[in-house]
Amino acid sequence: MVDEPLTVGALTRFHRDMIAPDFQRVLQRLERLDSRLEEVHGKVDGLSGRFEPLETDYRLLAEAVRDVEGRLEGLEGRIDQLAVRAELEVLRDRVTALQDQIRGLERRLAD
Repeated sequence: MVDEPLTVGALTRFHRDMIAPDFQRVLQRLERLDSRLEEVHGKVDGLSGRFEPLETDYRLLAEAVRDVEGRLEGLEGRIDQLAVRAELEVLRDRVTALQDQIRGLERRLAD
């Protein structure tokens, strides 16, 4: 083949014997890779279908947590008000006791 003149026939034979088989092997590998890639795409699509309900649940849970947090803040304010009221009641009782003591002292002084 080295001594042959460079003709279209010689180039055609070289292409058929040397280049074409390599291209065929590359094309076969690409086809296998393509089918595997399609498989992977199918699995990814299946996974994304599974994640969509989870994302919806996550959003619902996050919203519920925000609602609970808001309610807790409201309850904290009410608890603070109740604590203040309880302290006021204690102070009223002490004032009443002090007023009773003052009246008792005034009676003693008047006698």
